[in-house]
Amino acid sequence: MHLSLVKFGCVRFLLVMTVLAGVAHGEDFRILSWNVESNRPGQDPVSDPATIAAELKVLAQTAETKFGILVLSECAPESMETFRTAVAEGIGKPVDYVSSASGGFADSDSLMLLVDTTQFEIVDAMELHRFGGIKGNFNNPADASDPGALRARSPLAVKLLSKARNKSFWVIANHLARGEADLRTEQARMLRKWADTNKEPVITAGDFNFDYEFKTQKGNAGFDAMMEGGTWQWLKPDPLIDSNWSDDRRVTDKRVDRYPDSILDFVFVANEAKSWNGVSRVIVRPNDFPDTEKTSDHRPLITGFSVK
Repeated sequence: MHLSLVKFGCVRFLLVMTVLAGVAHGEDFRILSWNVESNRPGQDPVSDPATIAAELKVLAQTAETKFGILVLSECAPESMETFRTAVAEGIGKPVDYVSSASGGFADSDSLMLLVDTTQFEIVDAMELHRFGGIKGNFNNPADASDPGALRARSPLAVKLLSKARNKSFWVIANHLARGEADLRTEQARMLRKWADTNKEPVITAGDFNFDYEFKTQKGNAGFDAMMEGGTWQWLKPDPLIDSNWSDDRRVTDKRVDRYPDSILDFVFVANEAKSWNGVSRVIVRPNDFPDTEKTSDHRPLITGFSVK
């Protein structure tokens, strides 16, 4: 299979730790989604790829967080092989991945979707720059051969084949616009239109920047656009746990979170995937917040599915 906008890889591997209790047993598969904060090279804050790789390896080999599908955002292309190797070692099986080409910050803000190839085969992949007349990025080159013109991060839609069930479905990796609220809302509308039109089982995961506040139980306009019409069902973590740390620039104490009790990271399901009994949880590890100069400012989510 040849795709001009994406890159593939394959490797093998193994590891262990306990992090998250209470993940349901008897699941068919799990997705781990995580913003690993690799963007803005040369600027603070960023994470250390070796540290992130070591954390991925532990997550991949730990019973409570072991996964068959991995969705990463803010992933620098030069770190992807490091991450792939770490995950393959963690799960002890061959893996394959696909990545996006769009995104700013000197091509260091890409999306990466990786699978355990004993469970899944990557069948197709595409970046959703625009769909149904709705934009998913600022520009839409005729052949998308100039990814540098696509300053924002277009959602990365990947079609997977479940080998156990001989059934295909889509997983969309996301990191929706942060500073451009109008584009973020358009991206959410585009994702809704795409799922409505596609009709196949769809799971979408990543950093949506929807600013959902626990106190008000409300998100921003992008969240409202995503939820409109009931196309998408949010696999809402229970309990809700803050998934992002942001230093409060107004105070010198960096132990103060600028946006406490809110969540930016989500997993949604559409079409038949709504019946797959998905359960999503925020992974909390000792001393993960506040983050350091080597760790991510986001917490991972683990989502299990029990397909009946």
